[in-house]
Amino acid sequence: MNSPTHQPLRKTASRHGGRLLIVDDNQLNRSRLAQRLKDNGYEVETIDDGFKSLELVRKEHFDLILLDTMMPGMPGEEVLRELKDDPATRDIPVIMISGLDEAESVATCIELGAADILSSPFDPVLLRARIDACLENRRLREQEARHLQQLQAEMEHTDRLVNVVIPIGLALMREPDYDKLLEKILIEAKSICRADGGTLYLRFADKFLNFVLVRNDSLKINLGGSTGNPIKFPPLNLYDPETGKPNHQQVACHVALSGKSVNIADAYHVEGFDFRGTREFDQRTGYRSQSFLTAPLLNEQNEVIGVLQLINAQDLEGKVIPFDPILQQSVESLSLLAAAAVENYQKLQSIPAT
Repeated sequence: MNSPTHQPLRKTASRHGGRLLIVDDNQLNRSRLAQRLKDNGYEVETIDDGFKSLELVRKEHFDLILLDTMMPGMPGEEVLRELKDDPATRDIPVIMISGLDEAESVATCIELGAADILSSPFDPVLLRARIDACLENRRLREQEARHLQQLQAEMEHTDRLVNVVIPIGLALMREPDYDKLLEKILIEAKSICRADGGTLYLRFADKFLNFVLVRNDSLKINLGGSTGNPIKFPPLNLYDPETGKPNHQQVACHVALSGKSVNIADAYHVEGFDFRGTREFDQRTGYRSQSFLTAPLLNEQNEVIGVLQLINAQDLEGKVIPFDPILQQSVESLSLLAAAAVENYQKLQSIPAT
């Protein structure tokens, strides 16, 4: 690549910034170009060899590559070909820098997928504009990909609602056994999110949340319902017994009082809720309570009749992860159907509403 004439350039920040890689065997050209780009707010790395550049790009992240067409060993167009053939690097925009007499090489680079071509020597302002244009195009493509992923996630949620949640809700409405009805609610909610544990509370006398089911697969805890194993945990006070103030420190009580779900990625690193009891439980059992999803059971009058709490969502390999917001919507949909089933059962059996 011919050495460009170095012109004074004001330090005007780029609109995008980004991490750029310059690949050029000419040390003077690399230094001058790198300084220009740094002056405009880019983070810049340089390398003098095509083979080494491929190794570097596969190990580190770059937003854009400026690649000289004429280099010994591995020419720029061969480096470009390798980049575009590799799924891991093909989306990185590459601007080829060529001499004025390299028309054939330029045509090949365009066919291979170069984002742009600049002839050396080049105008610094034009250089910055071309780089910003390439980075903007990449940003827009990534934004479009995120939108498509979100659309796909919403479509999957709709399918899950139709194919999973609604049939579960209908099954709940037909369940004749009250204990099994409650168990189905918790079991299906755990299944949707691959949660390791869960608790179902029912509201009592508008003052308490009673534990009616407690499950934890890792600790082999199975209390309440049809198990015959009693739950010895005391009810949760929705209001402070002394002051009468609402109990918003305990997350299940907060959800019962507010009627809104709470999704916590890590209970050990969250503000606004008191998880001292959870930490004491973990210390006694050797467990690690991390992610929590707590959803209200709302009846047709939008009153909270219970609370469903899930603990420690897991990925396919069993690693604990935060609860997915899309799956949260499915659990909330299930909770609405579950509340209707509970209330319907209570009415049929003349059980006073809790």
